[in-house]
Amino acid sequence: MDDRRRLDDLARRAARTGQAQFTRFLEPAAERDAVAAARDAGVEIAFFGGHADAERRVCAFYSEDSPEEWPVEALALCWNARFSAPGHRDLLGAAMALGLERDAMGDICMGAEAGTAYLFCLSDVAGYICASFESAGRTPLTVGPADEVRIAPPEGTRFRATVSALRLDAVLAAGFRLSRAEAQRLIRAGSVKLDHSQELRTDAHVGEGSLLSARGFGRLRVDEVQGETRKGRTGVVLFRFGK
Repeated sequence: MDDRRRLDDLARRAARTGQAQFTRFLEPAAERDAVAAARDAGVEIAFFGGHADAERRVCAFYSEDSPEEWPVEALALCWNARFSAPGHRDLLGAAMALGLERDAMGDICMGAEAGTAYLFCLSDVAGYICASFESAGRTPLTVGPADEVRIAPPEGTRFRATVSALRLDAVLAAGFRLSRAEAQRLIRAGSVKLDHSQELRTDAHVGEGSLLSARGFGRLRVDEVQGETRKGRTGVVLFRFGK
């Protein structure tokens, strides 16, 4: 069964039984298909990834009350920060080496305290991960349920810019200091994603919370849309990820 058919099946089951039905962790681009499946089945939809800014999330289809409990666990990954400092890529690579399907795990986030990260996973694999996730490279790990989740804020730069319109090419140009023509070339070449999906329309609408990425340039988030300036432009507050 392909991914869209699986989503349709879960949504119809929620409509038929009146009980909430949960997916596994979805790739961000698959959330659009989940929304369409919920609409076609006439049910409600909600997403949860374990923390407020989760990129990979579990979807719930439901017909009445939204679910209060989700099949998602937060695990704390701890190491001695005096002797090693594994990065996100090291931790993800070690987690993938456990042999689980990628959709059994959500985000891995670095913790606010040195020597700590968090892995969000499906409840039915949490015990296996705790028992099997012993190291990341040469760094020994202690893994267990997280009593509290304190995620480090992302590294990057927050700044204000003005754009002629809330469209993809204008915001991309402002965020990465490109000319409008350069931004349009990137979009038409298929090098730009809007909210995790490839976007080929240069005039695609961008709003608060939108995530943009351009191959070779990085990622950008629209944190705030402000009012119109005296010159008729729109003020935006952008966050560019990275050191």
